[in-house]
Amino acid sequence: MSEVCLISKLKEILRGLSNKDLDLLAGIGEMKSFRDKDVILKSGSRLRSVFLILEGAARGYLLDSEGNQITILLRGKGIFVGDAKSLFSGAPQKLEIEAVGATEVLLLSFADFEKLASENSAIGQLYLNSLKEAILRLTYRVESMIMMSSEKRYQDLLKMNPTFLEKSYDKYVANFLGITPVSLSRIKKKLNLKN
Repeated sequence: MSEVCLISKLKEILRGLSNKDLDLLAGIGEMKSFRDKDVILKSGSRLRSVFLILEGAARGYLLDSEGNQITILLRGKGIFVGDAKSLFSGAPQKLEIEAVGATEVLLLSFADFEKLASENSAIGQLYLNSLKEAILRLTYRVESMIMMSSEKRYQDLLKMNPTFLEKSYDKYVANFLGITPVSLSRIKKKLNLKN
């Protein structure tokens, strides 16, 4: 992808940044394209990388003791993604993060992103906003798993990002919601009958 196209995509997603700030951000990153199920960030890595989704979606999962994938995060366009524990503690990355469908990202070294954020107030605000967004998503996820029925969690997920769900496999969405694919199918059927 050309630098002009990358800046155009960044401008669409990060509307508050000037062209100069977008150039600075693009300058510390690398644009990468992935096919469905390609690994974007590998578990066990110590690289401390983060990425901004330019197009497509990403899924992060852990393996349980039986080798089953447990979906921890589903993220769509315009969201920064990384393994928080690895980013902030330097521990090896636990999450395996893969593309859901064709996906384009701006891959960044987290250390370079933090350094640029400390030197540039607009990038610093972007960094702070991305942390706030991550905290809000985590808080919402915990509250919804405790307080909401699976049907309500699915409806909320639909409201928050309907186009993202079109790109995600039902088995990942069900796993993310803490239900079986059969239960998700029943919920979808029930909601379709209501509409």
